[in-house]
Amino acid sequence: MGCPRCDAAVQTGSKTYTIALVGNPNTGKSTLINALAGSELSVGNWAGTTVERLKAQLTHAGQTLTLVDLPGTYSLFPTTPEERITRDALLQDPPDAIIAVLDAGNLERNLPLLLELLELGRPVVVALNMIDEAKAKGYEIDPRALEAELGVPVRPTVASRNQGLVALLDLALTAKAPRSLTRYPPAIEAALEPLTRTVQRPEGRWIALALLAGEDLPLDPEHTHQAEKRRAALVAEGVDPFLEITGARFALARALFEKALKGRRPAKSVTDRIDRLVLHPWLGPLFFLLGMLLVFRFTFSLSAPWVSFIGTAQAVLAGWIEALPLPALLANFLAEALVGGVGTVLAFTPVLFFLYLAMGFLEASGFMARAAFIADRLMHAAGLPGRAFIPMVLGFGCNVPAVYATRTLEAWTDRVRTALAIPFMSCSARLPVFVLFAAIFFPQNAALVVFGLYLLGLVVGLATAWLLGRLLKADPSTGVMELPPYRWPRTGVLWRQAKSRTMRFVRGATGPILLAVMLIWALLHFPPGAVDQSLYAAVSQRLGVLFSPMGLGDWRVVGALIPGFVAKEVVVGALGLGFLGAQAPDAVGWLTGLTTLADALLEAIRQTLAALPALVGLSLQLPGPTVAPSPLSASLQSVLSPAAAAAFLVYVLLYTPCVATLSALRQEFGRRWMLISVAYQLTLAYLLAFLTYRILA
Repeated sequence: MGCPRCDAAVQTGSKTYTIALVGNPNTGKSTLINALAGSELSVGNWAGTTVERLKAQLTHAGQTLTLVDLPGTYSLFPTTPEERITRDALLQDPPDAIIAVLDAGNLERNLPLLLELLELGRPVVVALNMIDEAKAKGYEIDPRALEAELGVPVRPTVASRNQGLVALLDLALTAKAPRSLTRYPPAIEAALEPLTRTVQRPEGRWIALALLAGEDLPLDPEHTHQAEKRRAALVAEGVDPFLEITGARFALARALFEKALKGRRPAKSVTDRIDRLVLHPWLGPLFFLLGMLLVFRFTFSLSAPWVSFIGTAQAVLAGWIEALPLPALLANFLAEALVGGVGTVLAFTPVLFFLYLAMGFLEASGFMARAAFIADRLMHAAGLPGRAFIPMVLGFGCNVPAVYATRTLEAWTDRVRTALAIPFMSCSARLPVFVLFAAIFFPQNAALVVFGLYLLGLVVGLATAWLLGRLLKADPSTGVMELPPYRWPRTGVLWRQAKSRTMRFVRGATGPILLAVMLIWALLHFPPGAVDQSLYAAVSQRLGVLFSPMGLGDWRVVGALIPGFVAKEVVVGALGLGFLGAQAPDAVGWLTGLTTLADALLEAIRQTLAALPALVGLSLQLPGPTVAPSPLSASLQSVLSPAAAAAFLVYVLLYTPCVATLSALRQEFGRRWMLISVAYQLTLAYLLAFLTYRILA
C-alpha cells in the first residue's frame, strides 16, 4: 500500500526530506509516527517480504517530509530478516536524517544501537521516548547530560501524548552529521583506518567495522578481500573482532548511561513486582489462560447483540428485495447469493472487531509479551526455538503471513516444523464458524467452547512440531526475548487499530467469498428444479457417506466444507445458501422494515449495556424483548446433535487451510511438503472429529 503523496512527489520530481525512525523493538516508534502522521499514515509491506512498513508524508516548516518507520532492531549486525531490512534501508537508500527512538526506562540496553547509528555518518536526533514511564519506574534521566556526551540533539518525548514531537522534526531538519564516539582496542582501530579510506562513503567507518566483524555486505570484491585479510590477521593474533567491537559498544553504553542517570538505580519497579506473579513457572500459565478466557468473554458478550442486529438487517434486506418487481432469477440471486451468502459472513465482523480490540489491549499493555515468554516454554517442550512463537501467534490472525514469517528462524528444520504447525492455529477466518455453532448448540458455554478450540489447535500444532522433530532428528534451539513495561493503552489507538484490522479482513475476504458463493449458488440451481436435485447436492451427498460416522449425514452441512478450501469464511455462507436458499424470504414493506431495524438497533444497544457489568462479574437485567433465533439456527438444530456439531467444529479447525495458505507452503517449502501437509491435516481432522463425536454422543 503506497503513499499517494509520496508517489506524486516522485512523478513531479520534487525533493522530499526523508527521515528514518530507528530503534529497538518496543521503544514506541510506531506510536511516534502515528502521532506525527495521523491520517497521512500508510501501511504496507517491505518489497519482497511480509514485514509491515509504516510510511507517511507531511509538510513541516515549509518542507515536504517523508517519515519511514524501520523494523525494530537491536543491532545493525542483523540476525533476523527484520533487522536486515533496517540495515539495508540505511545503507542502500540512506535517509537525510535519522530519529533514534530510545526507551528512557531501558536506556542502557538501547544505547549500543545508537552508537552504531552515529558511525553511519548521517544526521541523528535522539528521541528519549517514554520519559514518563522511566520516571514512574524511578529513573531520572538528564537529557542535557546525555546530549553533551553524545554530541547530537536529545529531546525527551512521550509519543502516546504527543509531547515533544514537533521539536524532533525541527531538529531533524537542521541536524548535522555526528562524530563516532566508540573507540576500539588499538588492533581494531589500526585495521579500521585503511579500510575506512578504501570504502570512501559516509558510512565508511561502520562498513569497515562490519566487514571486520565478519558481516556479509554487498560491496566491491576488492573491499571484501582486504577486510578478510585484515580479519584473518587479527584472529591469528588471538583477537576476535566481533567480540571486541560489540564489547566496546556495550562498555561505552554503560558509561553513557551512568553519566545520564541522576541518583541511584531504582529499586524493583511495579512491573518487576507484577512479573513475579505473571511469570511464575506455575502461576504464569494460569494467568495466561485466564487472560485469554477474558478476551473471549469480552468478545462474545459485546459482539453478540450486534451479530443479531446484522442478522435482522439481513432478513429485512432480503424481504425488501423480494418485494421489488424484479425478474425471479435476479431477485433470487440478490437475496440468496449476496444477502444470504456474503451477508451471513459479514454479519460476524462485530466478533472480529471486539476480538481485535481485546487483543490490541493485551499487546499494547505488555501482557502479550508475557504470554509469549510463558509460551516460550511450550516451544522448547516441542523442540522449537522461542522465536517460533511469533509466527504461530500470527497464525491466530491469518495463516498466510505466519507461514512467510517462519523466515525469521535460522534452521530449516525449525522453519518446516513451525510451518506445518501453523495451519492448526485457528485463524480469524474460522471464527465465524465457531461463533455460529457455539451460539446455537452451546449457548451457555459459547466462550469456553471457542476458547477450547483455540487451545486444541495450539496443542495439535505443538504435537505436530514435536513429532516432526523426532522424525527429522532436529536439534533443540534457543532464543532471547525482551519484555516491555506494563502500560495502559490509549483508547483511541486501540479503536483505530481494531477498525483497521477488521476492514482489512472485510476487504480481503469479500472477493474470494463472493466468487465462491456465486459458484455455490449456480451449482444449487443447476439443473433447474429442486435444490436437493442440484449438482451441488449430488456431490455433497456422495461425500456425506464419508462423514456420516461422525453424525454429519446432512448433505448441506457436508457440502459447506467444500468451499472452505477456498476460504474458511465461506463455510457459513455455504450453510446459509444450502439451508435458506430453497425457501424464498417473505416480502417486507419499506416502513415495516425500517421499524424492524430500529427495534433491533435499540435491542442491540440495550444488550450491550447489560453485558458491560457482566464482564466484571456483575449482572444487570434490563427489561425488553430479545432477538429471535435466526432461520439458519433452527435449520441446523433440526439436522445436527450437539455431539455432531462439536465434531464439525473440530473438523473445521483441523482440516486443510485455505488455498492461499497452501500456496505459501508450496512457495516456501516446495510441493512435496505442501502435499504432506494436506494429507496429514485431512487425516488428523477426520480422526479427531470422529473421536469427538463418539465420546460426546
